[in-house]
Amino acid sequence: MTDFQSGLMISVVGLVVTFSALLIFIGVMVLLQKLFPVKKKTETLAPISPDKPVELTIETESGDEEIAAALAAIAYLHSQNTGQLGATLLYGPGPYRTLR
Repeated sequence: MTDFQSGLMISVVGLVVTFSALLIFIGVMVLLQKLFPVKKKTETLAPISPDKPVELTIETESGDEEIAAALAAIAYLHSQNTGQLGATLLYGPGPYRTLR
């Protein structure tokens, strides 16, 4: 056998072993799905009677707008810092990357 033939034979054997193991794993998964099927969840809701009106109350906190504005400001500042390609190289290695 030449080097080319032996290399081709090793490649073929490797591919056969790989795909046969893959088929075995797929078969095990299908078998487990057949043995343990997914149970469908059924939600039972209380019926609403048409003669009784439904009351909805919506409570809003006064801090919602402030929280949204703070998050928008943080996102804006974060996007300004990450916009420069290679800016982190100017700061040097961080605290987690040290030589000992």
